Amino acid sequence: MILGVAYYPEHWPEERWETDARLMREAGITRVRIGEFAWHRMEPKDGAFQFDWLKRAVELLGRHGIKTILGTPTPTYPAWLHMKHPDIHQVNSNGTIREFGMRQDACKNHPGYRDYARRIVTRLADALGKHPDVVAWQTDNEFGCHGTARCWCSYCRKAFQEWLRKRFSNDIRALNTAWGTFFWSQDYNSFDEIGVPRDTAGCAGNDGQNPALVLDFYRFSSDVQVEFQREQIKILRAKSPGRTIT
Repeated sequence: MILGVAYYPEHWPEERWETDARLMREAGITRVRIGEFAWHRMEPKDGAFQFDWLKRAVELLGRHGIKTILGTPTPTYPAWLHMKHPDIHQVNSNGTIREFGMRQDACKNHPGYRDYARRIVTRLADALGKHPDVVAWQTDNEFGCHGTARCWCSYCRKAFQEWLRKRFSNDIRALNTAWGTFFWSQDYNSFDEIGVPRDTAGCAGNDGQNPALVLDFYRFSSDVQVEFQREQIKILRAKSPGRTIT
């Protein structure tokens, strides 16, 4: 059996790493997962990439017979990126924002976030993708944790409208029929009129929304997560061949 553990070398003084690696080896650990929350350490300023510390950690662990599962750091974007794109955060169904400082709080439909996510994954894979001590990858971390599977911002509204156009072959009448929009005068004349299912009068958590709209919004939100992961997988397969991706 292969025994692994999550490890965060960025949390510890570098002089402690040797002790940690020795203790892990003595405990029978042969795999570690690292890096998934270390975007700022990898890119402390826009475009200023620093992977040397990570390479040192990977190689030190390797000397103790411990191979690395490397996590892409996209679940925790750095503060400088938030300053560059103040609207990068997610929006709740009641219109309030999810402020910087948690995990998975960036909107995956925000074009700036997607560009920077692709860039950090690409540069990380360039730096360590073919390292012999890197045996696998983890894309991002815990998609949708803390209720972050869905976002109700303006970027998501536009993306949702495009998703619906494809789903209903650009036929708004087909959508109206499928959703039963005659109820409460909810008929739409165009896809541009459709919003994301935010809270309605007297009802929180989408309880008052058309259930067909809510269901398709959930499907759309799932597809966004899948597409986001596939972008990373494509980069990793090209730049780090032969490794498992999970």
